[in-house]
Amino acid sequence: MRWFTALATAVCALPGTPASAAAGGPDTWADDGSHVVAQTTVDGDARVLDLTVRSAGAGAYAMVRLILPRNWAAEPGRRWAAVYLLAGETRLQDYRGWSANTDVRQLADDAGVLVVMPGAGPAGFFSDWWNYGKDLALNQWETFTAVELPQLIDRGYRGNGRRAAAGLSLGGYGALELAARRPGVFRYAASFSGNVNPAGPGGELLTNAIVTSAHLDPEALWGDRRREAARWEAHDPLVNAERLRGTELYLSAGNGLPGPLDAKLPIDVLPGAMLLEFLCGAQTTAMAGRLRDLGVPVTADLYGPGTHQWAYWQEQLHKTWPRMLEVLAS
Repeated sequence: MRWFTALATAVCALPGTPASAAAGGPDTWADDGSHVVAQTTVDGDARVLDLTVRSAGAGAYAMVRLILPRNWAAEPGRRWAAVYLLAGETRLQDYRGWSANTDVRQLADDAGVLVVMPGAGPAGFFSDWWNYGKDLALNQWETFTAVELPQLIDRGYRGNGRRAAAGLSLGGYGALELAARRPGVFRYAASFSGNVNPAGPGGELLTNAIVTSAHLDPEALWGDRRREAARWEAHDPLVNAERLRGTELYLSAGNGLPGPLDAKLPIDVLPGAMLLEFLCGAQTTAMAGRLRDLGVPVTADLYGPGTHQWAYWQEQLHKTWPRMLEVLAS
């Protein structure tokens, strides 16, 4: 989040392909040829796996951290629901972010679900980019997250097709965006401090800053904001709020003022964290209002003072976790 002080100065890095893997990945393939090429355990924990996926859509190797249910090995005939936790936009919020900054490993112990934590490129926006380089098949992160990865999880790790998604920051956008564009992929979608109105003024500013900070061309994402207005709006959850009807929804954000969990936040980080949450909080408030105007059920926790940082997202994970499990079990 330090990069946001200048809006475009930090480097977002795509997680690199492991130099070596102790064990080869399972023979697991998606319909488009995407496949798991390697699988390693994390810190000697046999239930926590890092998967290296060769994604046909993204045109790259993508990393996924996977937590297996406690009885996954003991019940080889059983299939499992999955919670997808989507990452944000900085190096500290890649596929490792949730396990490094929350107690999701402990929550998973008695949950009886697969926990899937995918990366999404340096600034992938969970979208199939419009004009990315010469090969338009590259940077298709919507395809990776909502098509390829569910097929790989269901086929290789015994997913049962029931999925919930929660994300922080850019991942919060991703949870709502994929739920709107791919109805039925997720039964439940939660956005924590999400950039959920990218076609709006504040959202456009933030979207362009994130893409620029990854040393990519903002116009490669959805085109020029004015000439390609329809394309931008087609990727905006607030504009397409009606398409979220039928998915259980949860929204949360602060207002950017320092709150009860900010005492330990370094002073040089605080201004960027405040500005980010101010922008995302305004969008989240507008999104909640839009859903309610449409009569689309939503639970919203607009908790007032609070900045853009992990302590609040840890709280939100605990608030949403029991309900996610209930939805997946129904």
